[in-house]
Amino acid sequence: MAEKNKAARVALSWAGQIALIILVTLVISILIIQTYDIEDVSMEPTFDRQGNRVLVFLTPYLFQILPGYGDIVIIDSRTDRTRNLLDRIVESPLPNLFAGEKKEYMLVKRVIGLPGDTLESQGGYMYRNGEKLEEPYIMEEMAESIEPVHVPEGHIYVMGDNRNRSKDSRHIGPVPLSNVQGRVVIRLFPLNLITTY
Repeated sequence: MAEKNKAARVALSWAGQIALIILVTLVISILIIQTYDIEDVSMEPTFDRQGNRVLVFLTPYLFQILPGYGDIVIIDSRTDRTRNLLDRIVESPLPNLFAGEKKEYMLVKRVIGLPGDTLESQGGYMYRNGEKLEEPYIMEEMAESIEPVHVPEGHIYVMGDNRNRSKDSRHIGPVPLSNVQGRVVIRLFPLNLITTY
């Protein structure tokens, strides 16, 4: 009987430790950092479709702190709805591991405009508040023009580096700060392309 009680205590101890590890991992992936796979063409040449995995820093964006110009961010492209903590829980890597589904509305883009900015394009290039942007990261000049757009308070304007093949603020409008999931800080994979941002 004593052996059975000891075995039960050991099993319960292991179960408790595993539950704690899962809980801590879930909290970290909801509040601090998570990984994200980039598999589309919209951020070429910065990221290609060859299995890029990046580390995304979440904490400042939980409090809707403004990203900086040129930051690469993960956004929820459903700009017509308000995101909440449940969205962050459901979209974190651990639940997704079991769900096995890719959230097509989560996009990786570059911050081009902040609240109060006026953006437009001329001759295939972007202008912010009348000044031409130096953008060595873009794939090519834009084929279409953008009429002047004003970025409202509490929003950012984002675009893909592959301007001619990107669904971004030109299509979904300025992105509410609540829809910013996090900022890309490092490319983890492929190993020969590890880069910080």
